[in-house]
Amino acid sequence: MRAMVIERYGAPLAPRDLPVPVPGPHEVLVRVLGCGVCRTDLKIVSGAMPFSHDVPLPHVPGHEISGEIAALGAGARGAVGDRVVVFNYWSCGRCVQCQAGEETLCEHLRGWVGFTSPGGFQEFLAVPDDCVLPLPATVRPEHGGPLSCAVGTAFHATVSRGGVRAGETVAVLGAGGVGLHIIEVARAAGAGTFAVDVQPHRLDAALVVGADAAFPAGAEAVAGVRQATGGRGADLVLDTVGHDDSLLAASQLVRTGGRIVLVGYTTRAEEYPRLPSHGPDEPARDEIERAAQLRARHIARSDHRQLPQRDPRSGAGRSCARARVGLATTNGFRAGGSVMRAAVPGCSAMTVPAAAAVQMSARL
Repeated sequence: MRAMVIERYGAPLAPRDLPVPVPGPHEVLVRVLGCGVCRTDLKIVSGAMPFSHDVPLPHVPGHEISGEIAALGAGARGAVGDRVVVFNYWSCGRCVQCQAGEETLCEHLRGWVGFTSPGGFQEFLAVPDDCVLPLPATVRPEHGGPLSCAVGTAFHATVSRGGVRAGETVAVLGAGGVGLHIIEVARAAGAGTFAVDVQPHRLDAALVVGADAAFPAGAEAVAGVRQATGGRGADLVLDTVGHDDSLLAASQLVRTGGRIVLVGYTTRAEEYPRLPSHGPDEPARDEIERAAQLRARHIARSDHRQLPQRDPRSGAGRSCARARVGLATTNGFRAGGSVMRAAVPGCSAMTVPAAAAVQMSARL
């Protein structure tokens, strides 16, 4: 099967022919139909993650995976042809964290897909049968993968951690892939929403998906949110940037007695927010399933009104440069043909072969 692998940190991904995995007992073989290109993938490809030195190379990245069951191992549940989303935390089910219902904090992971174990930038993946979740029939495969990360994380941060309630106000720092989904989830919960970003096209994208207002980062954002909330500040602020400066900005946007949820993260120690962490920022499987239902009902979108025209430029590297500077808010590819698309107004949709789309990520 075809795959794109990390051979050396900081270098472009390389094509490899790998053997098709054989599903073991209670495993299913998933044919990958779509896999998102997440900002975390770029950190993994560059070797910037805390675990990078422990991951043997070559390594297959990619953790936002959707596909269909192609084969069953002995005793595996499911049926050939079932469309699924891969839950990327393969927990042990036995440690203290798992027994407490916090499987994303598992102390003895069987696998962490695309992070420390092989991921979705390949045509097939063997997956434990309890780590595939049903993909709603109305969701296209290339829109299904982000349910396990961008959409699921937005749901987890806004609903489970943020405790959003109808009638509240929500400010989102960073109108990228996760931030746009946060706006949609908050709106679905009945909250008013404000977006804050440094890039005008992302602010435009936030308005397209339903934000009540969008403000450039800085003093204008503080004044705008305060004015829109009668001088109080937002009830809930979600920081999808995740460094010290953005945490300071969040503190200026939130009302007295309000809540701040840190969602984004940096791998640079000098930029760490000076706050302790109180739990995982990754969605649990039930949150992904609930987010999938929002997507199936067209409440939380994975495409964000992708534009139909193709990028006239040839070359994956040049298209990838758009994502590097923030011109694409959600990226992904569909196995066997396309697609890496820009997901914001004013940017052409970028459609390239799957292998080229994966190789783009290595050059960011």
